[in-house]
Amino acid sequence: MLSDATVLVTGGAGFIGSHIVMRALKENARKVIVIDNFVAGKHKNLRNVARDKKLEIIPGDVRDVEVIQPLVKQSDVVFHEAASKLVVSLKTPRIDLGTNIVGTFNILEAAKGTNVRIIHASTGSVLGSADKPMPENHLPEPTTLYGISKLTAEKYCLFYAREFGVRVSVLRYFHVYGPHQDYHGEAGVVNIFLSRVLGGEPPVIYGTGEQIRCFTYVEDNVDANILVAFQEDTVGEVYNLASRARVTVKDLAEMIIEKYASEKMEPVYAPARQGENLRPIPDTEKIEGLGFKEKMAFEEGLEITKRWIEKDIQEDSYY
Repeated sequence: MLSDATVLVTGGAGFIGSHIVMRALKENARKVIVIDNFVAGKHKNLRNVARDKKLEIIPGDVRDVEVIQPLVKQSDVVFHEAASKLVVSLKTPRIDLGTNIVGTFNILEAAKGTNVRIIHASTGSVLGSADKPMPENHLPEPTTLYGISKLTAEKYCLFYAREFGVRVSVLRYFHVYGPHQDYHGEAGVVNIFLSRVLGGEPPVIYGTGEQIRCFTYVEDNVDANILVAFQEDTVGEVYNLASRARVTVKDLAEMIIEKYASEKMEPVYAPARQGENLRPIPDTEKIEGLGFKEKMAFEEGLEITKRWIEKDIQEDSYY
């Protein structure tokens, strides 16, 4: 589908962005442009394709309108993955606001009057929690500054689609995991738990561990991005993107310990995190109606991710 297209991936050296880049090159895109400020993104995420002549890597920031505007205008498809994460919103909310809102605004402004197709990466954090699966039109109740900024960006996307004809769609991600996800940080519980257990340390559970997560393997996430990008009736629409895997954080910790711990251990419990959603369960019928269905079983994805972490740790220690 991406064959012969010029593809721009913001945050293209990051976790999900790097997988989109590799897929676009695999599908024979004419050119793939990466813009990344390399705060969270890493050059090593792209090292397998770094010598591809179709790839152009531009150190830059989506907040810089003079940099982002010409890149958008020369592209056929933009996968907008650049974002400030939850932890950043807690520590430096001004950066969160600038990246998630102003950065998105810059892309939408650049797209006015063009035919460029934009897939905007949002988050289930805009919704909050509920006792029943939440459809796309569920009343948003973000509990963090990150959720607020991402919800605002969604509103800008839908407004620009409606009022200016910008061809943008919104995908709300829920608990994506897999290779290239940072396992040293404070987000990405699958990779963090795996790295700790592989290193002989117990996983740390914040709160009771009864929080439910809908783990989606990163390649399934990429499939959904491409699926939505090439259906015209998805313009101006929002889609919840998640697998049907529903796992509590406590069960995840116990599963990883049972599978991969070299010695007996128990999870460590810590105080609950501010604003954490306990039941952020989406209704995914809308995107499934387009033909999306996850291909990766959770335990298989867990094993692939574990092998990648082992290899990455070994390579880091070597270099």
